[in-house]
This record gives sequence, structure tokens and C-alpha cells, in this order.
Amino acid sequence: MKQDEILYALTDIRTEYIEEAAPARRRPVRRWMIAAAAASLAVLLMGAGIIFGGSIQSWMDHRWSLENTQPMGESQTALVDSMSQEIGLTQTIGEITVDVDSAIFGDRGFQILVRVRGRQFDHEQGVSFDRWTMELSPDPTIGMGQGRGWHFAGFDGDGSWLLLFQCYWDQDKRPEGPFTVRLSMTDLIFTGADGETVEVVQPGTWEFEFPLEVTGVPEPIEPPDCTVVGHDPETGEKVELELKNLVLYSTGFSCEKTGEGDFWVKVILDDGSSIAATLGLGDTRWWDVPVDPARVRELRIGETTIPVPRN
Repeated sequence: MKQDEILYALTDIRTEYIEEAAPARRRPVRRWMIAAAAASLAVLLMGAGIIFGGSIQSWMDHRWSLENTQPMGESQTALVDSMSQEIGLTQTIGEITVDVDSAIFGDRGFQILVRVRGRQFDHEQGVSFDRWTMELSPDPTIGMGQGRGWHFAGFDGDGSWLLLFQCYWDQDKRPEGPFTVRLSMTDLIFTGADGETVEVVQPGTWEFEFPLEVTGVPEPIEPPDCTVVGHDPETGEKVELELKNLVLYSTGFSCEKTGEGDFWVKVILDDGSSIAATLGLGDTRWWDVPVDPARVRELRIGETTIPVPRN
């Protein structure tokens, strides 16, 4: 699979590797499908600039506010808190300190918030690590379509640079207990618009090892089979798609699709708030912020509204 088959609707994306199981059954999600969403969210992130608080929970609240123009409600905040884990590891090399702050873990993936501090970063200049790796032991993603990457998540109140490292997979398989994450980042650099290195800010490798475990994850719900209107990935024309075996879970949505076209999806909760999927692999989509399926009123796929049954 090519790197552009995993999509982030955010700025400064880095994807080191993507693995895929049963490639004949997987279809790539085209980057153009979310170009408008990517551009608008990137502008909002860069315009807002500062994210106060600096925990994974505060970033989720910030992302929620971008789409809903208000913070998460009490029940949504409680869900995010229940699925979050504090990590609290720190390593300093030279003048640069890297903090692995916290993580959130759902049915089919996790996100880790990392803070980089010790220097006043230029908001107009690209900041990156030259190399990074993420290893899982035991690895719950073996044999599945999966993707790992990171993206720029904004700046903290003190000017620290925030990153979200992410790992997602496309099958409903939760790890049977905790596993170990080994995360390393090598050589902090400033980059120009062409992507070439402008300045090595701090050479060295920041290495971390910590456990993660699924906690507080609500049960999935299976919406009814349906026919929706998607888009042809080459021409952009509308096409009819048949979706079967739909599953709505805390971190995303999956189905079995018939028809040559792509689609995007968002959830509408009981209180009218919503969150869209901005990442996809094959026929699986992932939300930026987890939701409780029991509080989802409907799915919106293209122009089609699908009521969600109550368990």
C-alpha cells in the first residue's frame, strides 16, 4: 500500500509505514475526498495556535470545539477521561525536552500526545523529527490493515510544540491486556517549505517505553445495511454504494462496501453535536475524538442519514 492511502485531515503529517492484510479486499481512500476538510481544519488549528492544558483530554476538547463551536459536554468529557491514560515520561537531550504526556485508547487504535519544549518555536517554520519509530509488544495489529503516523497538534500555552502519534487498525480486535509501546524520535529539525532540512535544532534520539491498556471503552452498535451516495475516486461523480455489516464503535466506523466509489462519514449525537471521520483505510473510518455509540442519534454518509438503533 502507498503512503497516501492513509489520510490525515491535519497539517504536517508524517507516515513512516503502513501495513495491510488481504490487499485484494481493501480499497484505498483517495486524498482528494477530504481536501476541503483538511484545508479548513488546518487553518483552524494554525489560526487557534495555542491549546491550553496540554493533556490528551484538552486536545480532544479543542478538536471538538473546532467542529461544534463549543466544548465537550459533561458526558462526552467523562467518556474521553475514562478512555485516557496518563504516561508522564520525560527525556532531555541538550536544550530540548520531550514529554510523552498521555494517551487515549479505543476499539481499533490509540493516540499519544507528545510535547516538545526547551526552545521558542517559530509558528511559521516547519518543525519535525528526522526519523521516528513505534514498536508494539505484543503487537495487536499483526495480520490486519493498519497505519501509524503523527501530525502536528498545535502549541501549548507556554509555546511547547504538540504532536499526536497515532496507530489504527481495521479489524474489531481489542488487545487481551496491556502491551508495551516503544517510541523513539531522532534529530529535531526545522524544515523549509520544500521539506529540506534548514537547521538541525538538536541531534539525538529520545526513547520511551510504556504500557497501554484498553479502559472505559463502550460497546459497539450495528446500524442497518443501507444504500448511500458516494463519489467516484477518479472523476468525482456521484455513485451509488451498498453498505453491509455496518459497525459503529467508539473510535470509528466500518462496513463492507459494494460499488466502486469512496465515502465519508460523520456521527450526530443526541444533543446535536457531531464529529467527522478524517482518517480512513479501506472501508474503515476513524473519528478524531471518540464517541459513545449509545449516544449517537444518526450517521451521515454523504447525503444519506442513517438512524442508529438503540441496544
